[in-house]
Amino acid sequence: MPQMAPPFFIACLKYAPGMWQHISSFGRNLLDRGYPVRFLLAPGFRWLNEDFGHLTYYPLPFRGRPSFLKNLLSLLWFPGLYLCRLFRHCPPAGVLLASWHPWNFLLARLVKKLSPDTPVLAWLHEPYKVEKKVYGAKGMAIVLVEWLQGLSLAFLDAAIVHSPRGLRLLELGYPRYRGQKRLIPLQFQDNGFEARAARNYISFLGRAEPAKGVDRFFDLVADLGAEAFNWQFQIVTASNIAGYLKKLSPAGRARLRVVNGPEISDAVIRQAAARSLAVLALYKETTQSGVIPVALMKGTPIIGTDIEGITDWVRDGETGKIVSANPSLAEIKEAITYIQAHFKEMSERCRAHYLAIFDDRNWEREYGWVLELLPARGGRRVNSRGVDNGCR
Repeated sequence: MPQMAPPFFIACLKYAPGMWQHISSFGRNLLDRGYPVRFLLAPGFRWLNEDFGHLTYYPLPFRGRPSFLKNLLSLLWFPGLYLCRLFRHCPPAGVLLASWHPWNFLLARLVKKLSPDTPVLAWLHEPYKVEKKVYGAKGMAIVLVEWLQGLSLAFLDAAIVHSPRGLRLLELGYPRYRGQKRLIPLQFQDNGFEARAARNYISFLGRAEPAKGVDRFFDLVADLGAEAFNWQFQIVTASNIAGYLKKLSPAGRARLRVVNGPEISDAVIRQAAARSLAVLALYKETTQSGVIPVALMKGTPIIGTDIEGITDWVRDGETGKIVSANPSLAEIKEAITYIQAHFKEMSERCRAHYLAIFDDRNWEREYGWVLELLPARGGRRVNSRGVDNGCR
């Protein structure tokens, strides 16, 4: 009977639905290359995880739909006994910490204690925030997050960031970190390009937070709702936007398509991008944006603010328009008008930029070094009793 090589574990104990496309892409690429994979996920991912349910462990004791209370409890709960038993029964060939969780450092420490040679990698989406004031009261939580993240770095073999700014912030925030530092753009599985799709909307996609410019988006909707412009708007978000909607005039509300609910799938986000003339990324502060690659995939130009994290990937006049860090409505209107006049050539450049930078068919180029850290495919690992360790 052939023996299975030890699996690579992809861990995401914090429910963040936008992460699923990256987690599944990474796992699929390992599987396509013949490496066994297992997922350690927060239970909120169940509704997204149709393809890999048989390869997934849910170590947190929560069932049903995600809620604020369940999400809070998941941040306070570390399933140490569960993971200890799992890793003794099924020793990992490697571990990727795919998203921040307060107990990532305990998970990484456990792996290293059981098997010091097992490589532990982490995606650091937001390594360090210099400007915390733009997040308001949330700034205090960010300080705690960064402290806990610093603890996990002691157990990492490689920290992976997704933008040049992310790399600079990693070095600024954690100057004592001595592991590998890798800059790898966010990887997406290509969902195609609908060249003839109707482009009706100026869109806001993702979390509706002031730091991401949602207030400016609604200012724009309100302003153009009072004028005779021929543009429509849409917002696709799982955030609570009832307060913003109440402030709109009937004319502004009539111009706005709203897709809002607790479960917004990646397919819905992609479809919204494909129907957009432009996607807004009016961020006040960011290290990266998952919205940008999705828009580029669909050939949709981006209107983004003149800050790092946006300008790292958006080329002014080619794949989008860059506006000032605190843009006036007139400046945003001018950017929309420019994109409307040059949409065909800009759309083609967006698609080409996505394929060159973010498409996961570049996985070997970006992650080939990970394969060098893993046991050979088809390898064999036995426990202290000489019995093969099987994983379901």
